[in-house]
Amino acid sequence: MHYSGPFFMRHGETNWNQKDKLQGQKDIPLNDNGRRQAEEATKIITTLGIERIIASNLSRAKETADIIAERLNLTVEYEPLLREWNFGAMNIAKQKDLRPETFKAQLAQNLKSGAESIDGVFTRVATFFDKFDMNPNTLIVSHGGLMRAMMYYLETGGKTNVDEFINFGFHQRISNAQIFAFQNKKFELVR
Repeated sequence: MHYSGPFFMRHGETNWNQKDKLQGQKDIPLNDNGRRQAEEATKIITTLGIERIIASNLSRAKETADIIAERLNLTVEYEPLLREWNFGAMNIAKQKDLRPETFKAQLAQNLKSGAESIDGVFTRVATFFDKFDMNPNTLIVSHGGLMRAMMYYLETGGKTNVDEFINFGFHQRISNAQIFAFQNKKFELVR
């Protein structure tokens, strides 16, 4: 199948991913498997015509992007707007323990501990898309939580309904090193 972009990729695996721990903005590096996943992803990415890579500046996304960029002979643009959602004290929670019906309340409680609000995430996403031209040959390397916000935002044409987003986000499975194409106003799994 022929895909057009822009393309979105989640970073490779970390030790915290193996333990099902929310990482948020904690700077957890890739593990050996995560590096292998990034190398494997380059086999597909080299067929997509990527000319530009923009990545979160957290080390797990940065290293994933660097592995790909080296193969494509490109320079990565590191962008703090693409950092993972800051979950505050929820950074230590296991993902399997999060539920749509309690997420909003848990996040509200954690705002005091520095968590980022859902509206704050949408502001960051909107700022990113205003700042960067998303041509079809762009690869964006980011994180699961932020990718869910970007997917919702783009698929709904810039909508920011909190309850609708929570429901949407909990139904999006995004594995490490998965690549999605945004085409025809929908995200399609490439790998």
